[in-house]
Formats: sequence, structure tokens, C-alpha cells
Amino acid sequence: MPRIARQQLELLTAAIRHNDYLARIVDEIEHLHRVVFYANARADWGLVHGSAEQILIAEIVSRHGGQYGNIHHALRRMEQAGQPWEAALRELAAQIHSYYTTPLGIVIRQDLFGDGVVFFTPDAYEWTDQIKGQEEAGQPAKP
Repeated sequence: MPRIARQQLELLTAAIRHNDYLARIVDEIEHLHRVVFYANARADWGLVHGSAEQILIAEIVSRHGGQYGNIHHALRRMEQAGQPWEAALRELAAQIHSYYTTPLGIVIRQDLFGDGVVFFTPDAYEWTDQIKGQEEAGQPAKP
């Protein structure tokens, strides 16, 4: 069962698709997926955009209290510290991508989106299925 309510998911998805700075972050995350995982022969590149959107939604929910405007504030702080806007977008996207493609980030995404989670490679599904199987058997999860 997903921990993000349908209404919140719809609101955040619409915000991402209709706010330029959020859409740019999604584009950067998508680009990073393609660069980092380019050699993964099992990747379904048609799912990369959906994965990138969910990663940004996970960031907004997990670290910004569900308030997407806080992403804008983070970018403005980076800009006020001397970074050009485009550089701030790329850096924030890289931080978010790095976190949500780690084993912990994958588990967080699975927890937030439940069966609706979008991973563009079967590796992530297999890994989370393995963890779920261990938990159901009463064994501690192994990373």
C-alpha cells in the first residue's frame, strides 16, 4: 500500500508538469538516469521519465514536507550563494538523483509509491522483492 495519498500524488504530479523549475529538475534527473545507467542492458528507457518524476515527488514528500515550493526556496538559496540558476538546477537534481538511486532511496520509493512505483530497470524490482521476501520470512533485510 502506498504511503502517498492519491490526491497528494495527483497534486504533486500536476505541479511538476506545470512549474518550469520542477520540470527542469525532472529533465536533469532523467538525463542522469541515462548517463549513469547507460550500460544497463535491462533498462526500459520508456520508463525513465516516470521514474524521474517519482524521484522528485519522493524528495518533496520526504524532505520538504510535501511542499514543492520548498524546492524553489532551495534553488534560490543556491543562487544567492553565487551559483547561476542553471547550475543550481543541475546540482540539486544530482543530489536528489544520487540519494534516490541508492539502496535506501529505492526502498523509500517503494514504500512511498507501493505497487505503483516506477523503476526503469528490473534490478530495482528484484532487489525490493528480495527484501520484502526476507521481511515476510521474519529475517532481517540484507542490503
